Amino acid sequence: MLNTVFTALALLFIVAMLLQIFTIQAIFSRLEKAHKEKYEAMCKPKWRIQLADDAFRDGLKYIRSKEFQELNDPELETLYKTLKRTDYAAMGFGIIALAIVIFQAVILS
Repeated sequence: MLNTVFTALALLFIVAMLLQIFTIQAIFSRLEKAHKEKYEAMCKPKWRIQLADDAFRDGLKYIRSKEFQELNDPELETLYKTLKRTDYAAMGFGIIALAIVIFQAVILS
């Protein structure tokens, strides 16, 4: 039973992480389309597997620090709220999955 719950939580964690990636890219796309000057000033960030990319890192800092609020763009606000929900969901799924592993290792062994 616990293995099934763990597997389900692990899959939900992966889904939440993928939603984060898509939401971050949607925020960058919105900046590119609606706020081109700001997007270009940020060196045109895109989500890449290469996390050492400065444009991506700076773009992520821009999102996380809520600097986009100065643009008064309701779509960016909505995307940011979606990003925060996926953050919390991923953390919750991960913590519960970790708790199951610890429970199985300590109590059931």
